[in-house]
Amino acid sequence: MRYRGEDIPHFATDRDICTFFEVVLGVEWIDDIDKYRRNVVRRDKKKGEVVRDTPLARHLREALEYLLREHPVSAEQWGQLTHVFFYEEDRLYAYLQDLYDYFYGDRKEPPVAPDPEAPPPEKYWT
Repeated sequence: MRYRGEDIPHFATDRDICTFFEVVLGVEWIDDIDKYRRNVVRRDKKKGEVVRDTPLARHLREALEYLLREHPVSAEQWGQLTHVFFYEEDRLYAYLQDLYDYFYGDRKEPPVAPDPEAPPPEKYWT
């Protein structure tokens, strides 16, 4: 049975969160995560300050914090949800930590997603 992400906070109730995980982190858009960042992190034009208190920013933060705290999704399930394959949980959660740091921390560059053209690790062939 295909993993659908319903256990991720706000996934079932906030269409923007569902879209983020299924589309933005999907194989077609994941390399353009820097373009999506402005939807989460924006500058107040009057004050010049960074703003991260929109419903999308709060819900995404809660979803990512849950994933990083609980590690509830296997690499295989993540591939079913996003069609981006990390093959190993430690690589998946390292990517999610980098993504969290890019949106909410001090990481300047977006994280690098796995190469979709790269073959899976050798252990998947045996």
